[in-house]
Amino acid sequence: MTQVVDFSKSAISSFSQSISIPILGAPSSNTLTQFGLATAQGGNVLLNATVGVQTTLGNPDLLFTITRGGTSVFTTLASALDAGLYDPISFSYVDSNVPAGYFAYTLTVSIVNSTVTNAANLVGPVDFSGLSLV
Repeated sequence: MTQVVDFSKSAISSFSQSISIPILGAPSSNTLTQFGLATAQGGNVLLNATVGVQTTLGNPDLLFTITRGGTSVFTTLASALDAGLYDPISFSYVDSNVPAGYFAYTLTVSIVNSTVTNAANLVGPVDFSGLSLV
């Protein structure tokens, strides 16, 4: 039987159009949010993220990265919509066979094709949560 070990969540904004933060171009990145989570040896952590983005120029490609204790465990690439359009980007990941401990999970984003013609802003929501199971 699956057992819940811990749950944590962090949000810088829970509503769309509530913030306006320019997304940095790679190799720089925006640290969106972070939380601590207890894990059990060999357990799983279900991670969920929702990030609202609005393109300001072109068609930027956004690289989202989740790290556990400073080590990258997941990346995904998303193409933002045309300029001026709002795009709520959601994704989930299961971090499997994790070691026992207490870890910081961090969500970052950067524009990988950043030029003067590709730009976007974080506009909310920015929510990130984790459920540790064994």
